[in-house]
Formats: sequence, structure tokens, C-alpha cells
Amino acid sequence: MRRCPTCEEEIDEHLEICPWCGRRTGFEPKKSAPQSQIKRIIENAKANRLLLVVGFGMAMIGLAVGLVVGCLSNRAVVGMSSRLGVSEVIDSFTNVMPPESKVVARFNDDRHCIYYLNSGHLMKFNAASKMLDEVNPNNMIDEPHVYYNDRDTLSGITEAELSADEKFIIIRAISERNEKEPEKNKMVSFQLNTESMNLMPYKYVPPKKNYDANADSLRKAWAARQKYLQRNQEQKEEEGTEAAPAAPQPVETPLEEQPVAAPAPAPAPAPAPPPANPGE
Repeated sequence: MRRCPTCEEEIDEHLEICPWCGRRTGFEPKKSAPQSQIKRIIENAKANRLLLVVGFGMAMIGLAVGLVVGCLSNRAVVGMSSRLGVSEVIDSFTNVMPPESKVVARFNDDRHCIYYLNSGHLMKFNAASKMLDEVNPNNMIDEPHVYYNDRDTLSGITEAELSADEKFIIIRAISERNEKEPEKNKMVSFQLNTESMNLMPYKYVPPKKNYDANADSLRKAWAARQKYLQRNQEQKEEEGTEAAPAAPQPVETPLEEQPVAAPAPAPAPAPAPPPANPGE
């Protein structure tokens, strides 16, 4: 920055005309870069970009060749873990699962995955891709909605079990939370197709209670005994067998109803004494 020789305002040192007073300053104008220098800069930039593209291409070719060689030789490729079977991968994963997790289903076939339930979340581990995903009904269908709250002990999916044909996973989840009466929480049910990963609402039917023949026999015997005792009691009452009457209890009379005693009679007056001298 320099001062204008006319108005003495600070201006750029390469301005030929002062923007304040409009007069020539006599400063030397800024020199532009020569064309040869500009051309050289552009050529260097193009060369650097070409080198970058060539280097990236060579790296991709080297990676592809390494993958092909590794697959043909059946050896581990640099940067990749050794090849394991589906069963071995799932066994290794179960060793690092959270201790409170519950295994729902395990498939060593083409599905090559394991499902487990942990803190209201149904998780799926793919043994082929080594990916861990969550089966979240809210992300798969719009309704019914599932209540999730990691700070609440009762939330999300509460039950998950494999169907008899091992094709579906039956899911029970909380839809609406009742804080005052948790036993009245609103529940929803789903059916997950483990082959197509389609999720559909499901009508849940609670399992029937096992029939206990011994317990039922005891109930019948107890009912028969009660009827027998009741029948004997009714027969005794008809025959006139009654309990001895209780002794009469004295009845207290209120104070205001008790008779009042008559007042005692007043004493009679004593006779007057005779005179001392009767002859006088």
C-alpha cells in the first residue's frame, strides 16, 4: 500500500489513477505474467493429471491381477482374511456375541447366516459377506409400528422363534407402551421370510397349555369331597340336629330408663318437755 501523492489516501501501489481524487499517481502498473510462463504452467498441470490417471489405472490392474491369482491358487490374498467355511465363520461370530444375546436361528445352507435377539433388537449376521444388519420392522413396512427405546427395558422385539418348517421367523414386538400397567402393552406380530427377507403382519396364536391329567383328577376329587360334606350338613339340618342354644346374655338398661328410688320420709318432731313446777 502507498499514499496518493495528491490526496495522500492509501491505495494499491500499482494503481495508475487514484480512486479518491481521480488523478494520476505515477505508480508503476502491475506486470502481467508472460505468455510463455502461463503456457508452461498449463502444460505442467496436464502432465501431472496424466501421471495421476496412469498411476491409478496401474494400481487397479495390479489389484485385479492379485485377486485372480489368489482365487486360482486358493490362497489368502494380501489384505483379506483366510478362507473359512460358513459353519466356522458362524462359530467364530458366536464367540464374540454379547453374553445376553439369544440365538433365534442358524442356517448353514444357502442362507449362510445367524439370527439372534439382543435388547429388543433382532440382528442378522451374514457369514458370506461378514456384514451385521438389523431386522427393523419400521424400516421394512410402514404399519404396524414398533416401539423402540433403548433406555426402556421393555421395548422393541420381545420374542422371536423359528417356525416348524424353518422358513419363517415369528416376531412379537411392542407397539404401544403402557407405563402404568406394563402387562397391558399393545403387541404386534410379524412373519419374516428368511429366504426372500419379506416381512408381513402375522396373526399370533398363543400356544395351548399342556393338559395335566393328575392335576385335573385332583380338582375333581376335591369338588366331589366338598359336595359330600355339603350334603351331610343339609341332612343333619333336616333331622333337627342343631347346635345347643347359647346362654342368655344380660341386657343392660340405659340410665335414663332405670327406675328412680323414692325419697326417704322426713323424721317426726320430738315432744316438748313438761314444765319444771306443775303447781305453780
